[in-house]
Amino acid sequence: MTNCATAGTVRDAVRETFTRLDGRFDLPDRVLERRPDYQGAWSIGEHLEHLSLAGHFLLLTIEKGCRTALRRAGAREVEIPAGESDLELLVPVAVPGAFAWPPPAHMIPTGKVSLAEVRKELQAQKERCLALLTAMPRGEGKLCSIRMSVNQLGWLDMYQWIYFLVQHARYHLLLIDRIVTEPSSSH
Repeated sequence: MTNCATAGTVRDAVRETFTRLDGRFDLPDRVLERRPDYQGAWSIGEHLEHLSLAGHFLLLTIEKGCRTALRRAGAREVEIPAGESDLELLVPVAVPGAFAWPPPAHMIPTGKVSLAEVRKELQAQKERCLALLTAMPRGEGKLCSIRMSVNQLGWLDMYQWIYFLVQHARYHLLLIDRIVTEPSSSH
């Protein structure tokens, strides 16, 4: 059995995206605290906290699904489907304004967690994603699909779920980078 190209593509995306996220923690405090000038806007620190919260909850589902996929692969309950997972389906997730996407209440940043703790959590999430992908190099992640309600994406396999987490982070990286490049408002 050969390696699954999807697993490698998602692994590269995890590494690249989480490395970019980690770099945002090195911004000066005045930039991390900068908030766009509109009602309900989040600071960069709040975007990062939101990502740690969202990743926490997404990984609960992802890890459960990966355990199921690996159990099925180990028990040879079903054969691994040929072909690659459709990651193009998830491209709109990284595009601000592509669809309405209000965050659930339990994923809204509180500001009560230090950025050092948020950074540590995101680093741990990166390692968890990479470990899951390492455990599923031959397409095993296609052996379990779980429904994703965001943007009516439907049934996604475990590679797609991890890629969804990455695309969500990319969405927020775009918003963070907009804040960084905006001139700061004078108060």
